[in-house]
Amino acid sequence: MGLRRTLTKVLGGYPGGWRKYARGSQGSETPPFVQPNNRDDRRSAIPALGLRQYWYPALPARDVGWRKPVGLRLLGTDLVLFRGKDGEIKALWDYCPHRGAYLSWGDCFWKGYVSCPYHGATFDGTGECVEFITEGPDSKMVGRMKARVHPTRTLKGIVFVWMGEGEPVPIEDDVPPEFFQKKALVQSAFRYWKCNWMIALENTGDAHNMFYVHRDSFRQLRTRTGGRPRTPVGYRVKIVDNVAVQRLNKGDLKGTEGHYEVNGKLPQQLYHPRVGAYWPKHRWRLLWSWIFEPFERRRLRKPRIQNPERWEGQRLPGMVRNNHHTHMYTRWGVPVESNLTRAVYFYTTWPRTWWGQIYDRLAFALVLKWMYFFNFSDQDYDAMRSVRYQYPEFLSSTDNPVVALRKLVTEHARGIKREAEIAEETTAEQMVREADRLLGVSGEVGTQR
Repeated sequence: MGLRRTLTKVLGGYPGGWRKYARGSQGSETPPFVQPNNRDDRRSAIPALGLRQYWYPALPARDVGWRKPVGLRLLGTDLVLFRGKDGEIKALWDYCPHRGAYLSWGDCFWKGYVSCPYHGATFDGTGECVEFITEGPDSKMVGRMKARVHPTRTLKGIVFVWMGEGEPVPIEDDVPPEFFQKKALVQSAFRYWKCNWMIALENTGDAHNMFYVHRDSFRQLRTRTGGRPRTPVGYRVKIVDNVAVQRLNKGDLKGTEGHYEVNGKLPQQLYHPRVGAYWPKHRWRLLWSWIFEPFERRRLRKPRIQNPERWEGQRLPGMVRNNHHTHMYTRWGVPVESNLTRAVYFYTTWPRTWWGQIYDRLAFALVLKWMYFFNFSDQDYDAMRSVRYQYPEFLSSTDNPVVALRKLVTEHARGIKREAEIAEETTAEQMVREADRLLGVSGEVGTQR
């Protein structure tokens, strides 16, 4: 061991050489989230902890039992979840109104109630204090003290929680329609990203990184170009019913996606004259991609299930919805803290037979869950978690969907509060407009109605 330490000192310094603190004490961790404070930047008006006046997915119902409450943080708020006397899952603010202890650190001694770990204040699903164990049956706290309630609803085995003030809006306004369809099979996955929810949501509209960030994902290794075609032209988009940003001409090689088309075909490699080289650097995928081309063409056909327009694309309060030929893909970024997002995925199919349902469940568990929600999404995470939100941006025409999303959140989100008025057209939007002009692209920046 002594010789090894000596050699380490000689070769690179001790301990760790220059690499150990190459980024200071931050190391490889996600940089802290800092929000801009500038009326010329829409990002300054986007709540760091998310949009509160909405329903959000919380957790699978099967993870809430009868004996122990469950603590969960949503939008910076701590909740306690437990089963009420009716068997339904209830949610309270995870704060005992007596002395402030975590209710989730307590117990469900009696079926349908949660008791505080400090003095035994016991609450039902409506937040009423029904017993106070340390003071006995004659406690005068009973009936006088109440915990704050967050309305819940369990759909397809997922618990949804209303995080806003006052009476909740109809849950059908915020939760995808397949959750209310008897024949729909909804399967889910949960994971965490150490980045802000809005950075995660903006990533879902960042279409021009597909062939670059995801080129070697399991899905894109099968394609000749490694994903969506390259283009300097941003997708034309529209805001639908003040709730969603939808791309136009998606996947049909018209307009934006056909920019580099030659004789009806897109080249696999493009020459970059300023560096005197091609990208991709190699043509290896042409050895096998021809095998999968018929399947890729099938995937681009008109979907079997028609998704309502207001449920397609990026949608408030923080989800992206893609309608594929055989399934519906939903990725919902749920804010936990300003620098932590719970990514909730839903994969929905409509099996017509019992064996079709078995097949869909097995395919999801064995292949698709990993392929979509981990292999593919990990590449997004590795790229986007380094984004520093507080610094000025220099945007391109390809950032048109991002501009539209920011307009959607700051102008149409339920319950949004602005600390300062946003400029009529921000610098970022002017950049996108100028890039469009240079490319000869028409249309309103951020929206096309």
